[in-house]
Amino acid sequence: MNVFSDLQESIIARLIAPDQKVPSLTPHAGQVKWVSEDIGDLANVVLRATGKVGIIGIVVTPGGGKLYKMGIFPISFRCPIEIQIQENVTVNRGDAGTQISALDLVQFCMLRLHLWSPTNQRITNIEADETPFALVSDTPLLVYNVRFNAKLTVA
Repeated sequence: MNVFSDLQESIIARLIAPDQKVPSLTPHAGQVKWVSEDIGDLANVVLRATGKVGIIGIVVTPGGGKLYKMGIFPISFRCPIEIQIQENVTVNRGDAGTQISALDLVQFCMLRLHLWSPTNQRITNIEADETPFALVSDTPLLVYNVRFNAKLTVA
């Protein structure tokens, strides 16, 4: 597995792990599905999740960030990470849905991941971005991107 997929899977593991400091949100029905962009038929997975329980979280690495220093190896840089929350409001707020709003998940992601380290070392802490979240779309699905930066080395 590559470092980008490893990072995405570590983030998903953190989001679903029990934590007394930042407890998971309790769904009314079903579960919030967390996936990475590396799962294959992403469009179909999103369609099924938003149709069944009404909400899904997708962890992506949309591009490379600024290098710490040019002309050196290994390659070290700030890697942007986005967690896209997609909510079918009608389904999610109904009886079959989780009834956890997209904004509740935005806040949960921010609290659970800010200053957390996938390697348990302070040097690899994930930090909220300067613009921690943004509304991407309000129709047909309510979509927010929660933004972070991680220190990453590709060797």
